[in-house]
Amino acid sequence: MTDPVHCPGIRPCSEPVGGCICAVARRYVFGVWTGRCAVQTVGARVAVMSGRFGGAGMAAGERSGPEQQTLRKPAGLRGPGLFHGQIVKMRLLPAAAGTGIRFRRVDLAGAPEVAASVEHVQPGARRTILTSGAARVETTEHLLAALAGLRVDNCVVELDGPEVPAMDGSAMPFCEAILGAGLCGQGVSRRVLRIAELQRISEPASGQWIECIPSGSDDLVIDYRLDYGAESPLPSQSWAIEVTPELFLREIAAARTFVMAAEVEALQAAGFGRHLTRRELVVFEADGSVQENSLRWSNEPVRHKVLDCIGDLALSGFSSTGRIVACRSGHKLNHVMARVLSTIVSTEAGHPVMSAGRAA
Repeated sequence: MTDPVHCPGIRPCSEPVGGCICAVARRYVFGVWTGRCAVQTVGARVAVMSGRFGGAGMAAGERSGPEQQTLRKPAGLRGPGLFHGQIVKMRLLPAAAGTGIRFRRVDLAGAPEVAASVEHVQPGARRTILTSGAARVETTEHLLAALAGLRVDNCVVELDGPEVPAMDGSAMPFCEAILGAGLCGQGVSRRVLRIAELQRISEPASGQWIECIPSGSDDLVIDYRLDYGAESPLPSQSWAIEVTPELFLREIAAARTFVMAAEVEALQAAGFGRHLTRRELVVFEADGSVQENSLRWSNEPVRHKVLDCIGDLALSGFSSTGRIVACRSGHKLNHVMARVLSTIVSTEAGHPVMSAGRAA
């Protein structure tokens, strides 16, 4: 029997290894890496759900939500970044309620920080970059997805380099580290957005779009359509899933990043990812095959796009309930959606129901 840890639902767990979703993490030891967008709003409205369990003393229109969580103890990982290849040591630290997710560059003078907020997003190809003053952290999306998927609200992420370690290209090593440290409730309610009406963001020239719509679920549902066209070696894939901690860990977290062979050559020619081989990266060849590697699911690419979406939307600063439907959406459109949701919240701060027309 291993020591009890805290499961994502704020449920104490004393199951033996293999008995619950925490079990996968208990073996984890200090991890070493083995165009323009058009916003189309259709009466968009979201509601803020807040309050402690039981909902006593809550304003009309609000709903009680679960309490915020943080790590029970620090967790550490180490490995090269995906793009720059620099070995980075990363520590995930418990943080007080209301802190949110913050990145701290301990290798820089004064250990500057940047909050995991869409207002700090810096444009960057194929990854999510956050900057604030001297603090710059790249490739944050997989870690953010792990934190959001397991409902970790407050955490300080210390790094001694410019990029989150890539690990195996998925969020699973981060989940293992988080659950190995354990989670604990903090007695302060989470703020959860309930999507009440349709909002759509599109990039007409490329046919990419993402929309949020109401649903009857108390969790976020993501429905992603991956389609790179008839000439792509990767066939179209569609997949939808309700994002609960259990399903995130079982069905999403292990999905790895992927590229086409031609993209690898172009990236390495530009100086990125030169340390990687096809054993460390899922690479689709021109004929659609994967060489020197194998897929974890036949639809692993679309699962990874869902993972990216979860990490990017976490930059809104809120957990959401409703349905996100996306077609070919990448980091740029995901960031726009996160920014729109964040703007809706800040525009009507303190009100249980918030309306956002074009002038939100």
